[in-house]
Amino acid sequence: MHLWINRTLRTTLLLVFVIALAACGQPASNQAQPGQASGQSATPKDEKITVEDATGTVTLPKKPERIVTMDFSFTDMLVTLGVQPVGIADDGTPELFMDSVKSQLKPYTSVGSRYEPNIELISSLKPDLIIVDINKHKNALTQLKAIAPILVLNDFQADYDQMLKNYMIAAKAVGKEEEGKKRLQEHQTKMEQAKKKISRAASTVLPAVVNPKGFFAHSDHSYTGSIVKMLGFTDPVKNDAAYPQLTLEQLVETNPQVLFLMPTDKVTIVSQWESNPLWKKIDAVAGNKVFTVERRDWSLSRGMLGSEKIAEDIVKQLGE
Repeated sequence: MHLWINRTLRTTLLLVFVIALAACGQPASNQAQPGQASGQSATPKDEKITVEDATGTVTLPKKPERIVTMDFSFTDMLVTLGVQPVGIADDGTPELFMDSVKSQLKPYTSVGSRYEPNIELISSLKPDLIIVDINKHKNALTQLKAIAPILVLNDFQADYDQMLKNYMIAAKAVGKEEEGKKRLQEHQTKMEQAKKKISRAASTVLPAVVNPKGFFAHSDHSYTGSIVKMLGFTDPVKNDAAYPQLTLEQLVETNPQVLFLMPTDKVTIVSQWESNPLWKKIDAVAGNKVFTVERRDWSLSRGMLGSEKIAEDIVKQLGE
């Protein structure tokens, strides 16, 4: 009898030991892991962002929080994504922002001219990303790269399709890729709707920046000109350059049926041309189809908001 009890006791103790040993090898699901506070999810091992820009692969150690934009176009892109830059190269003239961009901007530091930015001021902002143009800022790239990682985009010479690519590159770089895709779909829907509202009665349409010294056509290789083409119109310039400068004689030969002028000043070269008999030979002039539009909307803010404003203005003037 005592022998049976001892055997039973030993068997019970052995089972308890085995169960306890197994339990030690299976940590509880709510047990905090090393370096992890209880109730928190594990931190991803790799928070880096890798993106391809105009110069190659850019790797950011983390999602950037202090971003400096070196042009109006990049600012358009960021506010569309709900991201606020800490510094902007705005030429010291915030009036150059289009209204829909400016209304979304929070206080920022102006870092000077887009062509000659204040390097020391940019450095003092301690940015973790600087967005630059491959052509406009080529002389400052080395200095800027010494301050923070740079995202180099082909912006100034870009057409509309390249702008859309730039937008998605920027969205990925700032950790907003999914938001960027959603906004891109909304944008494309808006542009298609605008396209359906526009009359094709006038087939050749020319946008141009005019200043006191010259007339600078925006061909279909430019951002603005390529939007006009995408909306269904023909580029009368037929020039491989994005921004060819035209004389009055060349403009008469080009003979656009519609002109959208983006003046930089109140008085431009067109003020002189209007008294020249050649001016009246242009179909756009004879047909009363010369429209003045805001350069800040049509040329400077090369992003979603700028593109949608161009389409809106064209619908207003040439809508069916």
